[in-house]
Formats: sequence, C-alpha cells, structure tokens
Amino acid sequence: MADIFAARDPMEDLHKEATCSVCQDYFKDPVILDCGHNFCRACLTQTWEKSGNSETSCPQCREIVSQKNLRTNQQLANVAKITKKLSLEGPKKAEGKEKVCEKHKEPLKLFCKDDEILFCKMCDKEHTDHRRIPLVTAAEDYKDLMDLHQRCLVKEGEKVLEYKAKTEKEAQDLLMQTKTKMETTLEEIVEMRQFLDKQEQHLRAQLEELKKQVARKRDEHLILLSRELSSLESLIQEMKEKCQQPPAELLQDVKNLLQRCEERQTSEKPVAFPPELKWKIREFCDLNSSLVGVMKPFRDSLIPGLELQKANVTLDPDTGNPWLILSEDRKSVRQELKPQDLPDNPERFSPRAYVLGHEGFTRGRHFWEVVVGAAGGWAVGVAKKSVRRKGPVYIGPEEGIWAVGKWRGRYRAPSLAPSPHFLLSEKTKRVRVFLNYAANQVAFYDADTGDQICVFADVPFSGETVIPFFYVQKDGYLGISP
Repeated sequence: MADIFAARDPMEDLHKEATCSVCQDYFKDPVILDCGHNFCRACLTQTWEKSGNSETSCPQCREIVSQKNLRTNQQLANVAKITKKLSLEGPKKAEGKEKVCEKHKEPLKLFCKDDEILFCKMCDKEHTDHRRIPLVTAAEDYKDLMDLHQRCLVKEGEKVLEYKAKTEKEAQDLLMQTKTKMETTLEEIVEMRQFLDKQEQHLRAQLEELKKQVARKRDEHLILLSRELSSLESLIQEMKEKCQQPPAELLQDVKNLLQRCEERQTSEKPVAFPPELKWKIREFCDLNSSLVGVMKPFRDSLIPGLELQKANVTLDPDTGNPWLILSEDRKSVRQELKPQDLPDNPERFSPRAYVLGHEGFTRGRHFWEVVVGAAGGWAVGVAKKSVRRKGPVYIGPEEGIWAVGKWRGRYRAPSLAPSPHFLLSEKTKRVRVFLNYAANQVAFYDADTGDQICVFADVPFSGETVIPFFYVQKDGYLGISP
C-alpha cells in the first residue's frame, strides 16, 4: 500500500484539492458548505439556479444546505493560487529539456512558417524555399497573434453581452406593447358583448310583452265573436219559427224582426287588434330590418377588416409625372433625364414627380412593402384620392399626403415633431407601409428589422378613398415588393 502512495505524484494530489468539482478548474472565490465540501461561488450559484428547486443541496453529496451559511474559504483560495503558480512554473522548467527531431535526434530549434512545423538543422534542406525563423522568435510571434485574437474575442464577448441586454429589453418592450394593446382590445370586445347582451334582454322583454298583448286581444275578441255567434243563432231560430206561424201571427211584429236582422247585417264588426298594437309590432319589425342592415356591413366589412391583409399594389400610369418611368409590371419607378410626351390629363401630377397606386382603400387593415434606393430622394406613404394633382403640391397632411422619406438631403416625416425614436436612415432598405383605415392611422416600419419608424394617428380620412403614394427624385428608385 505504501508503494502505491509513493508512486503517486504529489502535484496531482495538490491539483485535485485545489480544483472545483463543478468547473474542473482552480477555485475562484471558493466557499465552504455545511457538509464541508468546497465550490466556486459562481459555480454553486449557477448549479442551484439550473436545478430550479426551492431547496439547495450540495452538488457532491446532495446534502441539504443553507445559502445563509455560505462562508468564503480564503485559505483554500490561497492554496489554489499557489498550486496554479506551481503548475505554470512546471512547464517553464521543462523548457530546459529540448525536444529533438525523431529522424535526426537533433534539437528542434527552427520553425517553418509555410508548413507551420518545427524542424532541426538537419531538416533545413527540406524547407529551403520556405520562410524559416528561430523557435523562440516563432513562439513570440504566435504569442502576439494569440494575444491579439484574445483581445478581439474579449471585445466580441462585450458586444454579445450588449446584444443580450438589448434583446432582453426589446423582448420586455414587445411583451408590454402586446399586453397593453391586447388588454385594450379585449376590454372593447367585453364592453361590446355586454352592450349587445343588454340590448338582447331589452328586445326579448319587448317581444314577450307584444306576444302577451296579441294573445290578450285575441282572447277578448274571440269571446265577443262567440257571443255574437250565439246571438245570431238565436235570431235565425226565431226567424225559422216565425216562418212556420199562420199568416196572421207571422205578420204580427214582423217589421221589428226584420229591422233587427238589418241592424245585424249593417253593424260594424269590432276591431280585434287596435292600431296602437299594430304600430308597435310594425315598429319592432322595422327595428329587426335596421339591425339586419347594421349587422350585414359589420359582418361583411368590419369583421374581415380586423384581419391584416397584404395589398397587391401597382402603380397607376395615368397619375405619374412625365419625368417618371414605370416598369412594365408597374411595380417600380425611377426618374428619367428628360420627360416623356404624355397627355396632361387631370389625374396626372405636374410638375411634382409623384405617382399614385392603382388600388384604393376605404376600409380594413392593409400593408405593402417598398424597396428604397440608396441614392437620390424618395418618399412613400398614402394620399387621399382628392389630393391636388397640379402645381407645387407639398408632401404633408395639409395636402392630404402622409409619407416618410428622404428629400432635400434629410430623412423626414412631415408634420411629426423631431424624435430620437425616428429610425429612418441610410440603413433602411425596405419600408413597410401599414394602413389601418378604421383606426384613422398610417404607420411605417423597417421591413427588414420590424422596428417602427413613426406613426401618423387620428388621420382625417373622412370616409374618402386612400391610395398608395410615391415620390422619386433624380437618381432615386422605388420598387414595390411582390
């Protein structure tokens, strides 16, 4: 047994005692648990976080321990530092033992930069045309190179940490936006349902009251008709008996009998259902027609309008300024060096280099995406159908145009106050235009990142048709994504 322990390297035992069993590296800020085992503080914290258990236990013996009783083991920390220093000095001592070439048994004192291998002076002829440097020089060069890469990796790690923090914040912002908007939407739906439930109860109560009134008038009138029928049967029987009497008796008081018959025939029949009741029923039926009229557009337009639809936008050549050249598929536009010979129809913009989309919108939620050129000026957005076509029409709500873009050397959104959150820049390659007609809103997004550029709220569409709008300056280009 003594021979076995004698054969072991003491440095191995020291290394084992100075190493954390979790990370398998020298202890960093070691702490001791109630059970006597030691771990790096960070390793212990990460292990407990990953377990997700409310109780904390020793990773080695699984004994339940208290976090409050964690104590820094400074003595072990010192031992770990000394052990690490000794382990680093070991290779330095070993440097005295030179490595030799397996082929020539000569020291490997040269390094080939082309083949990246060590070689001895006897192997020199094999590397005649290669870049050869001393071993020490090569080691220093590679140390410098690794030091450079290490600094780059540290910077990259810092960037990753920044991206991580940014991602967490962005996730919180997105979740908060979703929660706020969804809660507002659900509240509106609940309020609408409560309103409809209340109206349903009111209408059901009205319907029950009308049914009771009709049934009551029917029963009253049926009683009157039964009495009248009985009276008629008595009169008919009296006339039959009169006809069977002798002539003298038949003619006696016959005038009175005939007069009663005539009065029966000419008397007005009682009204079963009064006009007031009929008016109430007709009013109720008219209300039903009104509800059908209200619900039909709600079902046909409002409910489908809740779904976001990608619009198939094309350019309208009848509105394009003569300086603008539209592609054959009417999906892109650029400005030419000289104007085309086009009729100056009322729909065409002149002299501004504007063009409208062919499709218009009067309801619903729609979006389309536009590729923007890096050079030249441009603008994308929406315009009212009634927008002026002739003269100096400026981009802005005053003219019925809501757009963002780049012109006069600046990225801008007319009528909106300057904001640090305005994200339109030279980095933007595609713009998504989002139109919510029912909400009177036009929003713009970076289509590649999903970041919001800006929003025009409370836009006065006033029930008018809204059309996609495009503006291109010299060297500019716009293309509608398929």
